[in-house]
Amino acid sequence: IPKGLTDGQKIRLGGQGALGMGGQRGDLLLELNIRPHPLYKVEGSDVTLELPVAPWELALGATVEVPTLAGRVDLRIPEGTRAGARMRLRGRGLGKTPGDQFVVLNLVLPQAVSERARELYALMRDQLNFEPRRDWP
Repeated sequence: IPKGLTDGQKIRLGGQGALGMGGQRGDLLLELNIRPHPLYKVEGSDVTLELPVAPWELALGATVEVPTLAGRVDLRIPEGTRAGARMRLRGRGLGKTPGDQFVVLNLVLPQAVSERARELYALMRDQLNFEPRRDWP
């Protein structure tokens, strides 16, 4: 299969089809169907990856390693980025002229399983002037 093909594209294999009326073999047409991948969602020539991130990576900013189809790259998350933000890695998708890879930042909260973790959550509650439903209907 040639590099750069995307879902739904066809490959023509000349002379490899069934025998025709004149004794000549016809062409075989194959349609490419990409199987779902555990990490990537294909949208045309673009791919999307959902990346788990910690609250401090969004709040303070961070550089995180992200898998791409061609290997791992560093992605800079700016300070104050919101959960669910969609970041673009240009040219990291599929196709002869590659599309883009989009990285959706999914917030993962640490569980308050220890007394210290509960204290830290209580400290944030008490010290931060934060109301998540302030502008919510």
